[in-house]
Amino acid sequence: MTREFGDVDRSQFDSPLGGDPIIDDMMIGQLAKSTKLSVRTLRFYADEGLLPVTGRTTAGYRVFGPDAVVRARLIRTLRELGVGLDDVKRVLNSEASLIDVATEHARALDAQIRVLHLQMAVLRVFIQSTNPQELELMTDLTTLSANERQRIVDDYLDAVFGDDPNAVAEKMRMGTPELPDDPTPDQLAAWVELAQLLRDHDFVETSRRMAQRALAEGPEPDVAQFEVGKAVGELAGPAMRAGVDPGSTEALTIVQRLEALSPAPPDNRATVADRIEAFTDRRVGRYWTLVGIINGWDPSQAPSDIIDSWEWYARALRAHE
Repeated sequence: MTREFGDVDRSQFDSPLGGDPIIDDMMIGQLAKSTKLSVRTLRFYADEGLLPVTGRTTAGYRVFGPDAVVRARLIRTLRELGVGLDDVKRVLNSEASLIDVATEHARALDAQIRVLHLQMAVLRVFIQSTNPQELELMTDLTTLSANERQRIVDDYLDAVFGDDPNAVAEKMRMGTPELPDDPTPDQLAAWVELAQLLRDHDFVETSRRMAQRALAEGPEPDVAQFEVGKAVGELAGPAMRAGVDPGSTEALTIVQRLEALSPAPPDNRATVADRIEAFTDRRVGRYWTLVGIINGWDPSQAPSDIIDSWEWYARALRAHE
């Protein structure tokens, strides 16, 4: 059972720091010497009702009871930990246990620490730009609560997918960005850029059109189509990075190899190129890049590189219709 301060046996007032029991009334000077608190501070605590005065001398000096040293030292400890006077008073008056007040204060400190970490990260990013407008925007976006940041993501997903069940929507909901309590400057900058992107009307409309087209074209791709997607990265990717001309014979060979992987007869190449271009908006790749930075994902598979590969493949298809 937790013992409140008021539950202490008043017949024994041992100092929390050791020493002989304090049994006599004392004047404020003696109390200051015993507690290492200034007379001025003790007067303040007495005026606030934290240190009851048992009487006054004939000269008008305050007299404190035998429990004053214990109370004053407890007050000093709580104040050094940042506990407010109201909570100190609750403990001393047995209105709240010391453990409860300490737990509440620890939670408050934890929230303050998170805010300080964010402020530090904002300043580190700001040092690199020194743009006052960027600092204001960054401060506004990063001081949002976790729920408020999630609301920005949810509003985007709701605008794009609505209430219709969709595997792409579920994938995006499972991979939502979660800014850590102690973000790096890169994570902070990524969150600010992502928040702006998710609020961009044109990006929202483009995303909605992509979602509607994906829904209209039927169910998710089968395993064979996933193999084609993997092959695009393995074949078109190196060709793109090597600067191979999409209209060259070498590019045609790659197109033919990719078409051979499809179990169905190949569509008109222009039609395939149209479909690729409809689903390779560079901003979508940027979305996943930013989410990866914020969530600390492995950066080895950069979405921008994947999009570059598909764009090269679309150009090669058009060049060899």
